Amino acid sequence: MALAAHNASTPLTRHYVLLAVLFFVTYAYFFQGGGWNQNGRICLIRAILHHRTFSIDPYREDAHDPYFPFVNTGDWSYYNGRYYSNKSPGLSFLALFPYAAAEYVSGHLFPDDEPRQVLISTYISTVCTVGLCGVMLCLTLFHLLTLFFSFHVYPALIATLACGLGTLLFSYSTTFYSHVPAAAFSFLSFAAAMHLRHGSARNPRLAAGGAGVAASLAVLIEPSTILMLAAVAVYLGTCASGRRALPLFILGCIPAGLLQCWYNTVCFGSPLSSSYDYANDMVMVRINGKLFGWPRLENILGLLVLPYRGLLVSSPVYLMALPGVILLLKQRRWQAEAIVLTGISMLFLLYIAGFYAWHGGSSVGPRYLVPAFPFMFMLTVFAAQRFPKTFFIVTAVSVGINLAITIVGNEIPAEIRHPLTDAILKSLREGKVSINPVPLSHFHMRQSIDTLKDITRWTDNFNSFNLGEILFPHHIASIVPLLLMWMVWGWIWKMSLRR
Repeated sequence: MALAAHNASTPLTRHYVLLAVLFFVTYAYFFQGGGWNQNGRICLIRAILHHRTFSIDPYREDAHDPYFPFVNTGDWSYYNGRYYSNKSPGLSFLALFPYAAAEYVSGHLFPDDEPRQVLISTYISTVCTVGLCGVMLCLTLFHLLTLFFSFHVYPALIATLACGLGTLLFSYSTTFYSHVPAAAFSFLSFAAAMHLRHGSARNPRLAAGGAGVAASLAVLIEPSTILMLAAVAVYLGTCASGRRALPLFILGCIPAGLLQCWYNTVCFGSPLSSSYDYANDMVMVRINGKLFGWPRLENILGLLVLPYRGLLVSSPVYLMALPGVILLLKQRRWQAEAIVLTGISMLFLLYIAGFYAWHGGSSVGPRYLVPAFPFMFMLTVFAAQRFPKTFFIVTAVSVGINLAITIVGNEIPAEIRHPLTDAILKSLREGKVSINPVPLSHFHMRQSIDTLKDITRWTDNFNSFNLGEILFPHHIASIVPLLLMWMVWGWIWKMSLRR
């Protein structure tokens, strides 16, 4: 058996370590700054730490625009006379400790500069939650490719780099959004379920409970991943070993479920109520009072191929899913996995295509699809073995595109219809980096929230940044230290293979 043969081979520990270092340093190098999404989550963290409340009222910064009670975020919910974040609380809960630790240190370093304290604390929180989850996702992919699918380390490396650096997972691993943590925990749950199904789990009970914990954490972070939780449960239920694990899987889901119910009750009066039920109507797109309708063909095309939010525009590597899914379905041993991966990819695409705000507001690509990205990416990997040169070429193009997005910023106003060419590439030609002007707090200099939508009025700032700007502030040369690190890392990896 291929799995047994792989288990007898040289341990891959050093490769996991090298990959972890590469992705962690790369993701920590960038920070995408503030925005309504991020600011609402940070307001919740600060409210919990300093006021022992889930209400974000203490951090409301009044707008001059009468239509917006907040200038720092429009992502709020209003219930019973109080404001709350309209986001699921999971990511804010995860970031409580790193934010508190960073705030304590930065408070001593910059005691009279609260905006800088918030900026530094949010950056550290992003690295310690979103960034680490991005690393975990990439290591999980490498693990599945080398352990189950018997990939040699080199094609497994190319595929992992394509996923972690050649898709929107790159830029969103540097942004305080829920997408990457939700994707990472959902994918980890699926990996644990694969171990259970194929009898390779060292501790089946721990794997079953852990799969449930991971899947439910993903839902606590991003509710749309309930689709992945259901798919993993069905996947387990289709084999004898999986059915034995299902009770522990369900048991593992209970703590996160109870936490969500408690949060809903405290904030909105009922465990079945949700922040989305009371969300800002000027932000949440509703038709006849509903957020979702039937999936529309134009939305599917917009999510996949059109320049406004097209997946294949920002991540051409997903073109390899076309031959990849055919090759995967032909592998009789992996037909159950092929069905699950294809089912998750299609259902999630249709789910987002039925969302009236499918475009995701300020973005470069289809950010709402990001939680399903690792599952979609698994449909490409067999094409990496069958067509290695083609896969390498589209990977190189994809990495270039997503490096450009991460250097410039992924908070591109929704009004820009061609974000990749009219914002990202245009900014690079002009030598602009880290262009996001939206601070995380202290908006007292802003006259109107609408001024933040006009990209032509954006000027140099440090609301977003990369670490190279310590040497080359607001300059494209700031990316040089990272590129040098990549070159050194590549040499070390090559030497490790020779050993």
